[in-house]
Amino acid sequence: MDAQKVMLFSLAMRLSSFVNLAMLILVSASVALSVTAFTSSVAQASSFEAANNTVNEGSVISADKQNQSVNFKRDEKINVAVAANFAKALKSIAEQFTELTGIEVAVTVSSSGTLYAQIQHGASFDVFLSADRARPQALVDNNLVHHGNLVDYAKGKLAFVYAGDLSSEASHETSGERNCEQFARSSTKDTTAQINALLTDCLSRQLVQLLENPQNKVAIANPKLAPYGDAAQQTLQNLSLWHPFLPHRVMGKNVLQALQFYTTGSVKGAFVAYSSALDLPANLSSNLPSHFNSVVNTESAEAITVIVPVPETLYKPIIQSLVVNSKTVATLSPNLFEPLPIKNATAPVDESVHKGDVEPTRAFRLSDANGVSSPSLFVQYLMSQGVQHSLIEWGYEPTIASGVGN
Repeated sequence: MDAQKVMLFSLAMRLSSFVNLAMLILVSASVALSVTAFTSSVAQASSFEAANNTVNEGSVISADKQNQSVNFKRDEKINVAVAANFAKALKSIAEQFTELTGIEVAVTVSSSGTLYAQIQHGASFDVFLSADRARPQALVDNNLVHHGNLVDYAKGKLAFVYAGDLSSEASHETSGERNCEQFARSSTKDTTAQINALLTDCLSRQLVQLLENPQNKVAIANPKLAPYGDAAQQTLQNLSLWHPFLPHRVMGKNVLQALQFYTTGSVKGAFVAYSSALDLPANLSSNLPSHFNSVVNTESAEAITVIVPVPETLYKPIIQSLVVNSKTVATLSPNLFEPLPIKNATAPVDESVHKGDVEPTRAFRLSDANGVSSPSLFVQYLMSQGVQHSLIEWGYEPTIASGVGN
């Protein structure tokens, strides 16, 4: 009996040890799982925080890049060759373009013929603004530039300027008539054809009177190099005055030099671009040498400039064209400087919205010009509606209503 109790006691003790061991194992496993779970949670939280920081940092960088793309200006420089008559207008346009885009414009001024010859010999002009269409067209025809890079950008006008009131030397039959400049400002009752007829007659009489004095000289740009010189020659030929004019001729290499001959008193009159004539002061006596006033033969000893707009019926239209000097086609459309239309082409027509309505403003962003070359951007700016409209103030006419076209 005692032996049986001892065996039962021993079995109970072993069972108790087994239970304790099992509980210890369970507790250890629970603790291990808790530690693992905690470690995993921390790692997951750290990973989420790192990921969140990456997203936030990326958002900031993206925003900064976006701001930079809006305000970024190209640190580039383009070379533009321009005919002398358009030099002053181009200077103003180029300054505005540089301020807007950061792209500098280096300008070379000469006659169209001289610039054309330089391009033929490999001159590295990015854009060539001629005073005619023939020379840019010749560059296209000779496969020196892409045919899509030719654009008509302005229509020029010819003017004749002379010093003094020549009516004082005229006969009594004409002394009471209006001078040529007054004809140009005639009342709206006169039609264009009537004004052109009066101007043609007046210009012819003034030239005849001027050429009667062997001492009088008249300046003209070289007709072989300068389109305005060619237009002046056409005018004199149509007035049957070309040959009488030759002994009085002083020829400049371009139209600006012809104007300079006049403003310095070397000549009595000059055929110039109407755009440059607008800047002439009415009284040139302060700029002229002392002997010039005696040539003018005015009692007031003042040289008064008279501007005669030459009727366009006397010469072929002066369509001024440009080319982007590249064999690769320029990107001239869409024009990034133009406002966007406010109407949807598929939307119903609203009678309150006119056909030509556009948004009043559209900020130019250089970030939109990715892939567009700087010369192409310059031409786009020149051909934008705002710049084209401003040509009127410079003495030119736009060649197109809006946008880019040939």
